[in-house]
Amino acid sequence: MKKNLIFLFLSLLVRNVCGQVAPTNLQEPGMFIGLNNGQRVYARKLQMKSPIFKKSFILVNDSAQYDMAAVQYFQDQEGFYTRITNSKRSDFAKRVSVGKISKFYSSRTSYDNYYPGMYGPYGYGGYGYGMPSTRRVYYFSKDGGPLADLNYQNLRSALSENAGSLEVLEKYRRGKRLETGLTILGSGVFVYGLVNSLKTPAPNAARRADPTLYVGLGLAAIPWIMNLFQKDHLNEAIELYNYDLAQQPSPDR
Repeated sequence: MKKNLIFLFLSLLVRNVCGQVAPTNLQEPGMFIGLNNGQRVYARKLQMKSPIFKKSFILVNDSAQYDMAAVQYFQDQEGFYTRITNSKRSDFAKRVSVGKISKFYSSRTSYDNYYPGMYGPYGYGGYGYGMPSTRRVYYFSKDGGPLADLNYQNLRSALSENAGSLEVLEKYRRGKRLETGLTILGSGVFVYGLVNSLKTPAPNAARRADPTLYVGLGLAAIPWIMNLFQKDHLNEAIELYNYDLAQQPSPDR
């Protein structure tokens, strides 16, 4: 009996120190990687490696290598990352909030290019000139499931059982319709003013900009101003959903 206890203790110690496989728990602390086959490998040290002429991989404890194509998620010193299932490049998104609905983002870099380079119009060499710009693309996950694009349609389905969240999403939908209408109206008025401004003026009359030109610009600017002051209704709907669930008593109470 004593030998069995010692053997069990040594086995647990080796697993904790050298790395082990465990069921998926997306909110567990520490460093680890989750493989596509459902296994989890813990680590004392975890590094991302991207050799120039080789496939990217994760180095665990300075010894074991795991091809990124075999990794479903991982957690390092910076946070928790999971694979974007609809990405052709097998990108990973970083988790920024945790709940029944968790929020993630990935960074996308694009190049504003005015001259074609050796490898096309994206600023990858030759005579191409490109200014890189980075933007965040947001996703969400429900109950630790696969990522979905964070948009109105996907959230409406995921939050359907919460009336408060649906009400907030309806505010978002109405706001977007108003923004679209103002943008179309402003653009139409602007074009009308521009056409009138380009008409040949009467003899001995100075050329002047049509007043509707400025009206159109003002209308088109209203949606931009609205976005500066109004709440982010998509995130508000997620926060309300998570908050309401947290207030509900657990089944074992």
